[in-house]
Amino acid sequence: MSLDMLVFSKSKAPSDPMEFLKWFHKKAEWKGDRDYSDIKGTDQPLVDFFMEMIKTYPAMNGPYAPTDEEFEQDPELEDSPYLTDYCIDDDLIYMAFAYSVADGDFVQKLAFKYGLGFFDMFFMYLDEDTKIPVPQLSPAETLKEPGQQEAKEPKKGFFARLFGKK
Repeated sequence: MSLDMLVFSKSKAPSDPMEFLKWFHKKAEWKGDRDYSDIKGTDQPLVDFFMEMIKTYPAMNGPYAPTDEEFEQDPELEDSPYLTDYCIDDDLIYMAFAYSVADGDFVQKLAFKYGLGFFDMFFMYLDEDTKIPVPQLSPAETLKEPGQQEAKEPKKGFFARLFGKK
């Protein structure tokens, strides 16, 4: 079982939660002309975030994954729960962590360090009674609902309405 999280460039993501989800779902089709395990062509704050992330959560595959030599030197590395699957786009990084080692607080703090937005994908598919936050931009800000100028806290019930629950 994995725990999935998303970091994104705030300037590229829509500020409306519904539009954010549409934007993310479009991006998550992974139909671009790029290698989604490589940082080439990715916004610099995301590159900086990624390079620091792989120190704690090494990439499972792609050019930043441990080499065969590194696996030979450390046989336990191949079975390490810290190996993480990264899908890297121009303006977002989607990460799938082993549930046993995922640390959302760590990822969120690191995202904010680089001025990135953060969204815990766990909150995408919960039941109607679950209170869930909108994607976080920093500790003090969230994405805006339509018609709002500034949103300091997510409004209760937005995602319930978003997913057809009143």
